[in-house]
Amino acid sequence: MQPVVEEQPICLQSAGKNIVDLLGKSHVLEVLYFLFNHGKPVRFNELKRKLSITATTLSRRLEEFVDRGLVIRKVFAEVPARVEYSLSKKGESLGPVLRHLFKWVENNNS
Repeated sequence: MQPVVEEQPICLQSAGKNIVDLLGKSHVLEVLYFLFNHGKPVRFNELKRKLSITATTLSRRLEEFVDRGLVIRKVFAEVPARVEYSLSKKGESLGPVLRHLFKWVENNNS
């Protein structure tokens, strides 16, 4: 008799697991939620100030978001250089999910 092998949900398989792993990293949910609620492009230092996050961590997270297509990084040809970050369409589609997640946490935080 063959053992029953349960198939993992897509979110725990290779491609899906990468995004789930990203969402579990420090400050990821805060940065994405801020970008979703901000509604317009935001500069690096504004994100850093508003979220009380180190420059190194913020830089890593933004790079990961850009690599996964969640955030758009726009560099302006100015001196000093100006860089703005905004959610891509894919990133925007994550906003309602985050809203529901945070609402669930709020309702079940006891």
